Amino acid sequence: MKHHTFLSADQKTDSHFICWPTDQEPIATIQLIHGMAEYVERYHEFAKYLNTLGFVVVGHDHLGHGESLAENGAPHGYFGKGDSVKFVLEDIEQVKLWIEEHYPTLPHFMLGHSMGSFALRTYLQEYKPTISGAIFMGTGAKAAMLPVALSITKGLNKTMPKKVNNWLDQLAFGSFSKQFPEASSFNWLSKNQENVRMYEADPLTGFTFTNNGFYTLFRLVDRANRQGWAERFEHDIPVLVISGEQDPVGDFGKGTRKVAKELDQAGIKVSLVLFAELRHEILLEKEKKNVYTAIGSWLKKRLKDL
Repeated sequence: MKHHTFLSADQKTDSHFICWPTDQEPIATIQLIHGMAEYVERYHEFAKYLNTLGFVVVGHDHLGHGESLAENGAPHGYFGKGDSVKFVLEDIEQVKLWIEEHYPTLPHFMLGHSMGSFALRTYLQEYKPTISGAIFMGTGAKAAMLPVALSITKGLNKTMPKKVNNWLDQLAFGSFSKQFPEASSFNWLSKNQENVRMYEADPLTGFTFTNNGFYTLFRLVDRANRQGWAERFEHDIPVLVISGEQDPVGDFGKGTRKVAKELDQAGIKVSLVLFAELRHEILLEKEKKNVYTAIGSWLKKRLKDL
């Protein structure tokens, strides 16, 4: 894998991204858009699997994540001063343009996980890129509390944007861990508790968002699920919706099915895959090879259809 940087849309930050080139003749590219409170190098094993299929894999650390800290001295979970949602979307676009510059003849796919899935769904509505397919992993529908959360965080983002907000974290995610027997507050991430322990031990994962971070997250979720969202896509883009059915982000399958249904109703060719026993981080469960295979099979089928 090769590490690179680009100037973020905030015009301040050298954003970090990784390219995993394949050892064989490449057949396509895929762009990874990671989730909340993590970083793209966590996808290394999955990227290497995609390499074996002939895919060049590229992904970046969002502002406030991994090696893309938004400002000197700013905490993780802070996206920066200004239109932070625009920063997120424009950085996705910059990575896509880098891929197109370096691999101009190859089909291009995009995969977003969790917060990254909401960012990708918003990006596809507003940028309408020409791509060969999109994958939404660990995604969900709009929660009932979202309008209240947006109202609260809008004000907090103006007055105390860099303040880490444990209360909001508990409000947004506190109920998730109560659904599962393990003691960790991150038990909802994975049935594989070794993954949970690694997540807790890693200083670059599991951090609590700032007020600015939560406002950015909630705006992405809101825009991803706005009225008629799926109708805003380019309709020739096939979509795979894939999640664990025990994932609270997808309301234990209900929200995930709603996303797939709305895509279908909009006339988009959508495939839905739910793993009955898996939770949120399906790429890091013990059964991850089954997830890899499902994604790889969908990608290869899409390439045959081109």
